[in-house]
Amino acid sequence: MNEPTIPKIKKAVAEGFQVSVKDLNGRRRKQPIAVARQTVYYYVRKLLRMPYMEMEAKLDRDHTNFIYAVKAIEDRREYDVQTREVIEGLETEYPWLKV
Repeated sequence: MNEPTIPKIKKAVAEGFQVSVKDLNGRRRKQPIAVARQTVYYYVRKLLRMPYMEMEAKLDRDHTNFIYAVKAIEDRREYDVQTREVIEGLETEYPWLKV
């Protein structure tokens, strides 16, 4: 079975959003990098059930970024057609991403 890990999640999301893993790890806040990064945080939280404080240590960001990102992606999945299509495409290509 293909178990999710942070590097696998980053690679899958980077491909889906057509950005580099380097961009996901960086600090740039331009779209689509910011949305892709938020998507990584969403999947890390949902799939790995990682506490925010542990995510803070592993992803080198403040936990408030993760709280915001999870809520933002949940909202985007519901209301933003373009983001929903990218995420659904990711989950089709990488079934292990399904939450």
